[in-house]
Amino acid sequence: MIRFYRVLGLFVCSLVFFGAVGYGVHNVETYKDLEQYFKNLPINDSSVEELCNAAMNSDDEYVKVLAIRRLGDMFEKGAKGVISEKTYKKAIDALLAGLEEGTDRVVRVGSRQVNPFWEVRGEAANALAKVNDPKTVPAMIKALRYDTDPIVQRNVALALGKMKAKQAVPALIDVLETTPDQGLAADIVRALGEIGDKRAFGALIKVVRGNFMPKVKEMAQEALEKIQWAEEPEEVIR
Repeated sequence: MIRFYRVLGLFVCSLVFFGAVGYGVHNVETYKDLEQYFKNLPINDSSVEELCNAAMNSDDEYVKVLAIRRLGDMFEKGAKGVISEKTYKKAIDALLAGLEEGTDRVVRVGSRQVNPFWEVRGEAANALAKVNDPKTVPAMIKALRYDTDPIVQRNVALALGKMKAKQAVPALIDVLETTPDQGLAADIVRALGEIGDKRAFGALIKVVRGNFMPKVKEMAQEALEKIQWAEEPEEVIR
């Protein structure tokens, strides 16, 4: 679901904040221009640092989203092997900050109270999956368990699946067994299938036999077929 403030932002003709943030962004008048500017940045330390600054210091939600998205794209294209360890750490810090963006605030949307910046958190989860650093898994597990927005939880679940994060299996099972959200359940089932850990067998059987939508049950059956029953070598498990 695209929320009103994002739709409104896409039609802004002149964005005052660009002149204020000064991240090397020049002659940028719309979000589309900014997105293209970020896409044109080469993969190097300077560009990654610029994106980190935008992600962490801009007051605008969609600027953060675009910066984090581009960071994810860069890592998918091998940025880790190009940038320095110092810059890599800064990027990880920026993405982990994005994963928590807005969780310390509450806004009212209609009759509901929600945490703002949900799109930033969701995009950060997507980017972290592309980085695929095991050290980020604990923070992602925390987001899966405690983020109040199911869209963010879904992104995190899918990200953990792409990372094949065995460490996250207990948390994925816990949330699967307690969430009333069928969409979230479906994405957790998908993630458990991608991970293929035999600890998920019981939870997936419950989905197949339980009160879930037919599509979710079908996905659970497919996930069961992906479970790896053979023991992995000890050094892999560690």
